[in-house]
Amino acid sequence: MLLLRPIVHSFLLLASTVSSVRAVDLEEVPEYRAVRQALLDGLPAVAAMKATRLMEAAEPQSTERQTLASLAVEAWVRARDGRAALVILQKEKVPNADFWVAQAHVQAGELDLAEKLLTSRMRENKATSQERFLLAQVSLATGNLTQAREILEPLRKNEDKIISTRASRMWDEVELRAGRVQQALADLLLPDQPLDDKARLLLAQGLVEAGKQAEAQAQLRELVSGTRGGERVHHAASILLADSFFRQNNLTQAIDVLVQFLDNTAESDLWSSAFDLLAQCLMKQSQVSPPDATLRWLAEGNAAQRAALTAPATTSMFQGHAMLLLARWLTSRDRNFEALGLLEAQLQVHVGHPQTEEAMQLALETYSAGKADARVAALTEMWRHRFGAKGSSVIEFITAGTAFTRGDFPRAAELFQTAANLATTLAERRSALYNAGVAALRAGELALYHSLLSQLQVVSADASAQLQLDRALELAAKAKPEAEPELRQFIQQNPQHPRLFEAQITLAELLLLRVPTDFAEVDRAIQTAESTPGIIDKQRERVLLTRLWRLDRQGRLKELTEIGTTFLKAWPAASQAALVRMKVADAYFRLENFAAARTEFELVAKDTTASPYADTALYFAGMSSLSMMSDEGRETAISLWQELAERGGPLSIPARQQQAMAKRRAGQEAEALTLLDSLLAEENLSKELRRSLTCEKVEILMVLGKSDASALTAAISLLEEFLRGNDLPFQWRARGGYTLAVALHSAGRDTEALEASYDVVQATGYTGPADPAEFRWFYRAGFFGIDLLEQGKQWEPAARLAEKLATTSGERAPEAKERATKIRLEHFLWDGK
Repeated sequence: MLLLRPIVHSFLLLASTVSSVRAVDLEEVPEYRAVRQALLDGLPAVAAMKATRLMEAAEPQSTERQTLASLAVEAWVRARDGRAALVILQKEKVPNADFWVAQAHVQAGELDLAEKLLTSRMRENKATSQERFLLAQVSLATGNLTQAREILEPLRKNEDKIISTRASRMWDEVELRAGRVQQALADLLLPDQPLDDKARLLLAQGLVEAGKQAEAQAQLRELVSGTRGGERVHHAASILLADSFFRQNNLTQAIDVLVQFLDNTAESDLWSSAFDLLAQCLMKQSQVSPPDATLRWLAEGNAAQRAALTAPATTSMFQGHAMLLLARWLTSRDRNFEALGLLEAQLQVHVGHPQTEEAMQLALETYSAGKADARVAALTEMWRHRFGAKGSSVIEFITAGTAFTRGDFPRAAELFQTAANLATTLAERRSALYNAGVAALRAGELALYHSLLSQLQVVSADASAQLQLDRALELAAKAKPEAEPELRQFIQQNPQHPRLFEAQITLAELLLLRVPTDFAEVDRAIQTAESTPGIIDKQRERVLLTRLWRLDRQGRLKELTEIGTTFLKAWPAASQAALVRMKVADAYFRLENFAAARTEFELVAKDTTASPYADTALYFAGMSSLSMMSDEGRETAISLWQELAERGGPLSIPARQQQAMAKRRAGQEAEALTLLDSLLAEENLSKELRRSLTCEKVEILMVLGKSDASALTAAISLLEEFLRGNDLPFQWRARGGYTLAVALHSAGRDTEALEASYDVVQATGYTGPADPAEFRWFYRAGFFGIDLLEQGKQWEPAARLAEKLATTSGERAPEAKERATKIRLEHFLWDGK
């Protein structure tokens, strides 16, 4: 019968040393405070890297170094990187070193080394309560229940309430594992003892084992419908609820619970347990068939996976589980040929599946029953190639079974003995020895038979008026609000003044600057200026120019090009002809008529070379050519910018920059990189331009890094140097940090990538983004960090980071809030906030 054993007490620290690992001098160091903040934010790997760097920069043998070493070790252990912690422990002096060494061994999966060290400390009577508790955890994990119980008994009476409570919960788990259900229930049901969700799950498990299914189901339904306790508790409760129904022989409800769980979890490390229980339900009664969802699961995964925008990586794993489930059911119905087809597909399509061993074992057993010795031999070799000695007892057992079926009893006895010697569990060894004995008996080898029997045991007015007008014009040139009333006063008081037109057209131009603009009033002002008696052609030019600006402000670009063309035909030699043509060219560009725009810009550049617009026109002629999205257009743009670069004017550097970007778009990254390097070698670049060029160089290196690891390494090094600048504004620090995170992720260095994203969001001493550009990079870094945390299944810190983004005032704050809520609800981390 299924016994669900959630590890309620995983290998985690009993108490944080963050508060104790303090040094007065270090408290003044922003980097040290950043380490502690990262730990509080649930990002121990980020904290560990920061602490390790600070430690390595501290003086050897100093108090600061020892403090930082302790903090780094704790952070690495919390990040479950025991090997990184051991590296520090081997080189540095750390308080309570034995405990940390043992913790590091546990996180490294070296339970035997941890147990040996802690047992030695126990014998010498030097073990602290933390060390004793850790040894109990190790004992429970290795199945040494007697030792775990002996250690936990006194710890349950410890004065430290945290230790005593955790010891009691672990003791309850030991009792349940050992079959002493009533003792566990008595402890869990003590009055005035609040139980968290994990303890309630243990209680429910005890009730299931005690046969009190109605009480267990009440507890489990509350856990399943809750939003707290964590994803694993919720998933375990669902499976245990199904197990409870199974024990009541209520297969319909058991299957319904399992199907609902399996169809609505995009990912779970308890899928294997759920599918195993579902298989038991299907095979318990001959009339029970696989649920209708099974074939859908085989083809496209479950409902939660199909609802995702992109198929999760776990879909294939889920399909493999479904394939094995159906194969199991088919073998139970003696439909072995169909079952073997599914098993062979599972082994070939879902390589590395967590139930590959089970699938291969079922295939071996089925082929062996069918006396397909050649395929048994081939699968045996495949097993050894994939798993080495792991599970060898199973292989030897099945191979022995094949020999037994053939009547080769001596060979069967030999292989069953080998299987017994390779067994990792008592049950495996017993079965193998028993079968070896039967084979030996059949072979007539009585001595061997008796030996085997004896063996059966793991993320002036005029002048005054002139002066009045000059003042109003000066105010208008500065866009001062007093300009409009002074111009109106001049026009009203001086209707026959020779400079009346100048005042009227200036008023029209000023009205164009109003927000919001009253275009009807602008038109009346232009018409009044145009109807001024005795205006000359030069003044008519200005009227037409003002109309052009009005059309531009209104976005009536097509009319602008028509009026501009009319102007150029009427006054081709006008002093403002180049400006008008530039305006027409700009309108064509904005209308995305890039061919016409290029023609007009080139005419300005070639026909009015002395014009102040010539270089700008040549620059935008290149932009127009490039925007035509053709190879010829791109090459023309590069040629135009080369001409501009050779002139050496103020636009020569932007032209060279555009050349580099054009080559990048053409896939000529190496040439683009050479151009950027030549630009970065210029001594008189502004800080902003140098920063922009550096980021562009990094992006090109990252493109090259897809096929050349050295280019990606160079990009990372350049970004790290870039971010070391002390005068770096937040916009550039955020852009650089986000880009560094992406580069590190591409290099497979996800913990460092997470740190880079976190540093942008945290930004020591920073109060938040101030403009859209800052917000853009801030959010990109934050959401990228959330993505990394979710990929690493670090749901709580992912939710916290999303909540941090949600407190900002930018446009993506609501998105962050939704993301945080989604994470907490989907992974049962909701605490009522």
